[in-house]
Amino acid sequence: MGCPIYSPLQQTVVAVAEAAYGAINLESHSGAHPRLGVVDDIVFHPLARASLDEAAWLAKAVAADIGNRFCVPVYLYAAAHPTGKALDTIRRELGYYRPNFTGNQWAGWAWPEILPEKPDKGPTLVSRARGIVTIGARPWVATYNVPIMSTDVSAAKRIAQMVSGRGGGLPTVQTLGLVHGEDSTEIACMLLEPNRVGADRVQNRVEMLAAQEGLDVEKGYFTDFSPEMITERYMKLISNSADSE
Repeated sequence: MGCPIYSPLQQTVVAVAEAAYGAINLESHSGAHPRLGVVDDIVFHPLARASLDEAAWLAKAVAADIGNRFCVPVYLYAAAHPTGKALDTIRRELGYYRPNFTGNQWAGWAWPEILPEKPDKGPTLVSRARGIVTIGARPWVATYNVPIMSTDVSAAKRIAQMVSGRGGGLPTVQTLGLVHGEDSTEIACMLLEPNRVGADRVQNRVEMLAAQEGLDVEKGYFTDFSPEMITERYMKLISNSADSE
């Protein structure tokens, strides 16, 4: 399936990746959030009248570009993968969730240069400066983080586990307990079906569990614009471009 209308977006995403690879060296990078590459994850969501098939086509086109042009191993997931393989499955196979530096930090590339799982695009040998990238297509996923007013990462991880569907908490919710600045931690959440389990339920669950730990919680925040806002801004951009011609 081809869809020429998406070529500007394809080119833009590849250009952003190129800029990131030119500016960042994974070997000299460290932080409190897990990552497997300079460009860690790219996901395409169908908005407005776009279809999931179109998003998957675009994901696979970008994956081929990045794998070939930048010699970066690419793992496809969800609708972009032949069997719909889940992102968290790939991440677990590659050790994404295991900190490798000072207990709760991630630094450099700490895994074998020959990958344990064959990538879908690009080489099987990893550049330690660039790492790998996961690329997928799926319906909208909301990302919602809840700050915990404590530096106790163990407590944050316990709360995160009990909030997540995997840990027996809220279905379709994936979580991480992470360091957040110098005086707090946070529960980073992916809401895989936000119309089924939304941010209010996540907030209430975190507040209840944090209270049991004797911890205060701040109001959570979304890390992305809503689908409606993205569509509105895009349509406004298109309209302004048309008016200027």
